[in-house]
Amino acid sequence: MIRTKLFLALAAAILITICPVGAVQAAQLTVSSYDMYNGGTGSYNYRDFTYPSANADVTGAYLSGGTGKLTDGVSPASSWYQYGWYTPWVGWDSDQSNGANPKITFNFDNTVNISSVTVWVDNTIGYGGVYLPSSVSIGGVNYVIAPDNSNPNPRAYTFSGLNITGDSVDVQFFQSGYQWLMVGEVTFNGASAVPIPGTLFLFSPGLAGLAILRKRFK
Repeated sequence: MIRTKLFLALAAAILITICPVGAVQAAQLTVSSYDMYNGGTGSYNYRDFTYPSANADVTGAYLSGGTGKLTDGVSPASSWYQYGWYTPWVGWDSDQSNGANPKITFNFDNTVNISSVTVWVDNTIGYGGVYLPSSVSIGGVNYVIAPDNSNPNPRAYTFSGLNITGDSVDVQFFQSGYQWLMVGEVTFNGASAVPIPGTLFLFSPGLAGLAILRKRFK
């Protein structure tokens, strides 16, 4: 009995070394950069002007290699017209160049498994030409958003059970026939799909050690 307990304890220790606790737990993922065509201006500035690019204040310009308002951790609490010129929303005018149905490519530093995506969008039921998107495509799969004429406020939509693996993912917003689409924040939950350094090296010797221990305790 003592030998069996000792063997199990040693086996558990080796397995914990191979697969550290919490290594695959889902958590919010960090976006390293995102690429897209910039928003525009209307009554206020809806461009992604915090993006580290010379094009950050150019309507419809292509942005690449940085991050800005969409991943800054600020989820807009109010609609676009309540902020003034420096609004936290990024807005696309369907009439501007590259403004219709904007697609954003989000990049990660390594391979990840995305389990859910949350997007903040504005809904002023047509006021100023702003309304909810008709759908959102995530990794090529389209998710329909039902019209909501009862609540003219920002809201978050979470799309779960995705199981998307890669180092980047496309998120595209489809306009519902209104002129403007406003996006405030996009967050990703999931886990790194990359083995922790050294664990693969430990795996084979660990199994070999278990085999030797088992022989000794027989």
